[in-house]
Amino acid sequence: MVKIRSSAPIRIDLAGGWSDIRDYTINYPGAVVNIAINKRAHAELEINEDGYLSMNYSCEVPVGTGLGTSSAINVALLSCINHSKFSPEDSAEIAHKFEVLLGGPVGRQDQWASAFGGVQYLKFNNDNVEISPFKPKESAIKWLEKHLIIAHSKIAHKSGEVHAPIWEKFKQNDSKILNAIHKLKELADKMALALENDNRNTIKNILNDVTKTTDELSRSINDPVRDVCDRLIDNNTISAWKVMGAGGGGAVALLSNEDKIEETIKQCELAGWMVIEWSTDNEGVLVEKKEE
Repeated sequence: MVKIRSSAPIRIDLAGGWSDIRDYTINYPGAVVNIAINKRAHAELEINEDGYLSMNYSCEVPVGTGLGTSSAINVALLSCINHSKFSPEDSAEIAHKFEVLLGGPVGRQDQWASAFGGVQYLKFNNDNVEISPFKPKESAIKWLEKHLIIAHSKIAHKSGEVHAPIWEKFKQNDSKILNAIHKLKELADKMALALENDNRNTIKNILNDVTKTTDELSRSINDPVRDVCDRLIDNNTISAWKVMGAGGGGAVALLSNEDKIEETIKQCELAGWMVIEWSTDNEGVLVEKKEE
């Protein structure tokens, strides 16, 4: 009997989302800063003594959170099928192409986070992805791991439904949409620099600017979680927040103030949200083959 197991991490996106979509990158350079985290998608392939094959896959967090679960599942699944013969870059690109075949606008940040792991500053030009030389300070990442609370709102989230009307406006040369995506790309560049310098006030301001800028794309991105998050801002529990992925529900990142971490978690739970504990995953996709 042969058993092949693989797994790949999901991610949180700090800045630059929307600028990794091909509709944008065929004409303009995109950029994203994200962090692969220690919640994984898993795939297992088994071939028994008679040659029959079975396959299963799962994820440690719910799908529809905006945390790149679908891409992590695809990276794990394809790496499992191919018995680790893919390079991480091949795993990411093939997973992306697979998602494109399923329809709708598909970015490239999620697959690269799952395949490579770690804190990534990704740059996009047409169909090319560059992992930019980037050395965030460990102190900045440890601070985020402690203070950036990730909570799943449990509000139904379908990224395609959020994306579709915005990209339709983009194709109609809507200048407001184009300028907003330009801003989001620039905020990714600023986030990378802030992490390298451990400039925590700038990180906070960028997270807030991302939320303001996605409101320019569509207020429906942030509206499902706005009341809870704004109330936490108003009572000085958190200093910034942003939705994960395309928004419209799913997970949200809340930057807790120094002495308000427990209160942030408490308020999330009172809102019926599920807090997702996390730390950085530096391993990326993993594949293990055993013969029994």
